[in-house]
Amino acid sequence: MSSKPAPASPLAPVLAQRLSGAMLPGDPPFQGDGLAQAAEFTIAAASARQAGEPSIRIESVSGAAGERFMRLALINDDMPFLVDSIASAIAAQGLSIDRLIHPVIPVRRDAEGRLTEIVAGEAAGEKRESMVYVETRRADARHRRELERALQATLADVRAAVQDWPRMQAVMASDADTCPDSEGAALLRWFKDGMLTQLGHVTRHRDGSQSDALGICRTSATELLGPVSYERAFAWFEGQKGARVPLVVKSNLISKVHRRTPLDLFILPVIEQGRLTALSVHAGIWTSAALAASPTQVPRLRSNLADLTKRFGFSAQGHAGKALVHALTTLPHDLLVSFSDADV
Repeated sequence: MSSKPAPASPLAPVLAQRLSGAMLPGDPPFQGDGLAQAAEFTIAAASARQAGEPSIRIESVSGAAGERFMRLALINDDMPFLVDSIASAIAAQGLSIDRLIHPVIPVRRDAEGRLTEIVAGEAAGEKRESMVYVETRRADARHRRELERALQATLADVRAAVQDWPRMQAVMASDADTCPDSEGAALLRWFKDGMLTQLGHVTRHRDGSQSDALGICRTSATELLGPVSYERAFAWFEGQKGARVPLVVKSNLISKVHRRTPLDLFILPVIEQGRLTALSVHAGIWTSAALAASPTQVPRLRSNLADLTKRFGFSAQGHAGKALVHALTTLPHDLLVSFSDADV
């Protein structure tokens, strides 16, 4: 963090053009030399950055018209989930965003990570960096430090989830192949095919140790559940013949990636030589498309719907049958899929 103005940079005018080009039609125009100042501030944040590490700069300033505000610049390798995750982290600190500009810029750096060039034109094959510029209301020094820590943690989670996504996909596919419940296996494959924002995975052993941590499970979410909850999960699979797999529960941890909501957990037993030795735990959040999907398209919910329709003798074309479909469509899928058949 810094309260001092950034030194003049020959790259600032080029970045100012990029910032201006990335503004949306409804964005308020900069007053006075506000655009030039924003570019200088962002260039200062981008001036030196090591690969794989974000650069964050925060300062309180007074504008050309005498207004007082806080601005942030966040420089990072371009990747999914950056803008919504950053915006959610800022909102979680009680700050509203007055301006957010997000150009993705082709750049060149030297061996020490110093910014040497903003590449013009299409820049095919050049490395692209996300440069996020934000303005909010002012905050005191303590609040700014808390905000910086929250943003660092958020960007670390985003990076871990994006880097480990292929491996998390592979683990979910493997668990689906060995899942003893056909509808549970279909649910995992449905998630893997784009209906779940996969964020983490870990294997929890009987002795409380963990292995195979991926995504956010190796950054901020090292403990997805408490020890008592894990013991209950082991007891669930040991105490019920034909227990439904996966066991679906909500974590108390809040996702920092994409949107702030409790993490959804999908827990499967790991059986070795006929014994339950560990739990394979997948963490993520349902996509908006998954939450809005018809229950006839959601594994496990579709079997609930078919069972209830048959049990009560409803016709799909009748009033009661349509009301049942409406009820299962309206109720939150991420909660309903965890209920037992009797509770549904």
